[in-house]
Amino acid sequence: MTWLVATYEPTALFSLKDSQATSAAGKSLLVPSPYAVKTALIDVAVNWQGVAFAQEVFGWLRGLQVRSSPPQWACVTNSFVKVQRPPKTAEPGNPFKPTVAFREYVQFRGELRLAFEVSGLVNEKKQTLADLLMRLNMLGKRGGFVQWLGQSELSGLDAHFIAHTGDMRMPAGGSVMHYLDDYGPKMTWEKLSTFDKATPDRVVVSALVPYRLKRSSKRSTVYERV
Repeated sequence: MTWLVATYEPTALFSLKDSQATSAAGKSLLVPSPYAVKTALIDVAVNWQGVAFAQEVFGWLRGLQVRSSPPQWACVTNSFVKVQRPPKTAEPGNPFKPTVAFREYVQFRGELRLAFEVSGLVNEKKQTLADLLMRLNMLGKRGGFVQWLGQSELSGLDAHFIAHTGDMRMPAGGSVMHYLDDYGPKMTWEKLSTFDKATPDRVVVSALVPYRLKRSSKRSTVYERV
């Protein structure tokens, strides 16, 4: 298997709730899900060369395997923030009501790596993917900026990468369980749009993130990569 691996340095706080979490509360994932990574690349494609180009990219990107290697350190901060939500009973001239929601924000130290299994791609599409990864500068919630550092091709992934259900490679020395979503087989370009009423086709897989809990308090939790 051939993997195209891009390396990034997180430059801002990261936050990405589980797709099954509620809007009022939900713990942040410690790595971007394959669904979030692919959607971020589609956004890059739209802004780079337009919608028609992005639709072509979507056709072959949606089926690729994606794995991530988290940074060496992660500090998760617990916080309550004020948000605006539609009330159960709408009032004229007041479509939203202020309320409080629980959020987690992750501060990373170290390099984040994203790996794509590209054995079935022709060289032209590999180059397109490489160009998109070079232009990617945000993951997770808006403002979760990352800086591209470089990329390479590998014949296999080391133990620093997360292991999905069915992977032969498993992290050693402890790990954190996550449920990550990815594009399903019935995912279409129309379902990807936030303006379409159809529900996106998601496949949820269990994944082991190679992090070990180092210390925790009521305000924060620190993880170190195994």
